[in-house]
Amino acid sequence: MGVSVQPWRRPWRRGVWLGLLALSLGALLLVPGAGQALEPQRWTLQDQAGRPWSLTLLEQVDPAYSPGLRLRLTDRSGRLRLDHSKTLQLRDGLGGAWELANCSAELVPAGEAILPASSAQFDLAGLEPRPRAELPLALAAPLESGDFVELVAGPAAVAALHGAAGP
Repeated sequence: MGVSVQPWRRPWRRGVWLGLLALSLGALLLVPGAGQALEPQRWTLQDQAGRPWSLTLLEQVDPAYSPGLRLRLTDRSGRLRLDHSKTLQLRDGLGGAWELANCSAELVPAGEAILPASSAQFDLAGLEPRPRAELPLALAAPLESGDFVELVAGPAAVAALHGAAGP
């Protein structure tokens, strides 16, 4: 009687490899790539008077406007009216200063003239060179009254802006 030697079969091995392949492909599909918009990121801030604000980092995907990253400020108290014609000024603690162009017209469909009084949007292209991720940023948002409201973006928001502003 002869002994037949057959390789030891591991049917579970194929399932493991297929599972790993599926996980890898799934991870690739979840990473934003060409043609996919950045998921908006939001933070809550307070101005010098304690009023609540939201700071949103988003990508402009409306084909009626030029593409790119935007920074949106919204007064959650609804008490202040932002100036839709002036730039947003940013500065860090090491003397870095930036001005972001106002693109608040993008807040409404193209051709519409009435802009939301408590929100303004700014083009992130002006954030070059990138701010240091570990330093807070002071934001001076222009108001219709001619004054500015002062806000401070904390570490999470600054790290996101640092990463988003670069190539």
